[in-house]
Amino acid sequence: MLCSFTDISANAKKPKGMDFPCAGGTLHGAGLFAALSFDEGRTWSHRRLITPGGAPRTVSGIDRGQFTLSATSAEPQGYLAATQTRDGRVQLISSKNHYVFNLAWLKQLPPAPGK
Repeated sequence: MLCSFTDISANAKKPKGMDFPCAGGTLHGAGLFAALSFDEGRTWSHRRLITPGGAPRTVSGIDRGQFTLSATSAEPQGYLAATQTRDGRVQLISSKNHYVFNLAWLKQLPPAPGK
């Protein structure tokens, strides 16, 4: 598993983002994402933004900054550390926020934005 950001921190305010698979096609999103490889990193079969989706809302980020969290926008920058706990959940900590998900969620296609 890899956890990273779609853009370098210098581009965090105007991210280019990247395409992610979703139900019915692709969505273009930016920010924190996770990816899974089952072949030692040669391919990354599953990629997903780390966001619960929903209506856009403002969330606190690193260095007292704020960012918009939505179906296509996740945390844009920070330091990351992750571990998988005994219950199989991934605990991902950024400079400011804590995320919890499991590999089944990461493998599942998110709904198309607006659906």
